Amino acid sequence: MKILVADDELVSRKKLQKILKDVGECEAVMDGISAVEACRDAWENSSPFDLVILDILMPEMDGTEALRAIRRLEDESDVPKDRRAKIFMVTVQSDKETILTCVKAGCDDFITKPFTYDTVIGKVQRHGFTVREGGAGMDLPDREPGSPGEDGGRSGLLEKIITRFKRGEINLPTLPQIHSKFKELVDAGANIQDIAEFLKSDAAITSKLISISNSSYYRGVVENRTLDQAISRLGLETTQQTVNAIANHELYLAKDRKYTDLMDRLWEHALSCAHAAQIVTESLRISLQEDPFTLGLLHDIGKLLLVQVVGEMEKKTSEAVESRELFQVLGAYHDKAGAVLLKRWCFSEIYVNVALRHHLDEIDSSSRELMVIHFANILVRAMGYGLDDPGYEDLSAVPSAQELGLNSDMIAHVQKTVTQRMEEQKHYLD
Repeated sequence: MKILVADDELVSRKKLQKILKDVGECEAVMDGISAVEACRDAWENSSPFDLVILDILMPEMDGTEALRAIRRLEDESDVPKDRRAKIFMVTVQSDKETILTCVKAGCDDFITKPFTYDTVIGKVQRHGFTVREGGAGMDLPDREPGSPGEDGGRSGLLEKIITRFKRGEINLPTLPQIHSKFKELVDAGANIQDIAEFLKSDAAITSKLISISNSSYYRGVVENRTLDQAISRLGLETTQQTVNAIANHELYLAKDRKYTDLMDRLWEHALSCAHAAQIVTESLRISLQEDPFTLGLLHDIGKLLLVQVVGEMEKKTSEAVESRELFQVLGAYHDKAGAVLLKRWCFSEIYVNVALRHHLDEIDSSSRELMVIHFANILVRAMGYGLDDPGYEDLSAVPSAQELGLNSDMIAHVQKTVTQRMEEQKHYLD
């Protein structure tokens, strides 16, 4: 893997080089002009950079100008999107205008000064790059006492998975770029017009948002025809949730037909849990530190990761994995795998905690986020959205339901609304 760092500050430049030695071969230059020339030379020699990191404030040509110039080079060379360099911007600024300008120019992510090893490596891994063995490797430790699993050790399949991760033989799925860019804009205070301008570059998402805004659930007196109108009707929060759902759905498109049905069921569970979490918080009129919809969407992401890994292993070894062993590993270790992936994607500790503990019988009642997802997970499984039945005849007896104060009538309302939203949005999100 080839990396280019452009920063006029010697200390920052050397620090990035030292951090990135665990990722690949790293070249460094002092300004934007040199960065553009290095990228041009690399393309001419058929050895382009995989990752380019540009400081925004540089002499002669700043990072934003260099970003535009590099993207122009790729356009002129007809470089396919999947072969274009990932470009991160390094900045001490986090204002809306800076972020908007860089996003529109084609950057993939931001690194804010002062940065740490974990921050930079986390960003790199979030975009699918592998850290060399001896760096920030992945491990799935033995389970804590009292957690699910037939024993405290590891199965043969899990050992194979961990070995391949440590060798760098398996790629982690990457968080859809639109998810992280949308969040950057919202965090920077972007308004409806800013968001609409950003999303217009994606025709598929634009079309789906307009269609959803005109669905029976959101429909107004006048039919929406533009993206601005759709976002205005949906609101920024619902727009962000819908974009996250559309983008995350792509992760569940099975590459191996053998796993198509399983991936469809995992997606259905994730989406229904997201709706259930949102409806529960609305019904109880409680506020969470993180978005309940996205928490629900990502709580079981570890299962997705493990299925993808097993599929890759089968292709490389031509050895089929038995369904029994696969489901055993999914049930026993999806929490650890999900936590690892969410950390790599730079999600907060709340997301990581939910991924780790949403399925446990004993839950931390001090975390509303965990209680909401714990109940939503059980509720939608009882409704048939999942791989198994949770075994509760009376959902009001679920510990998290009791902690949240959900009675039978409220639970019936959540079930009914989840069914409506799943049926309503199935057409638009498929």
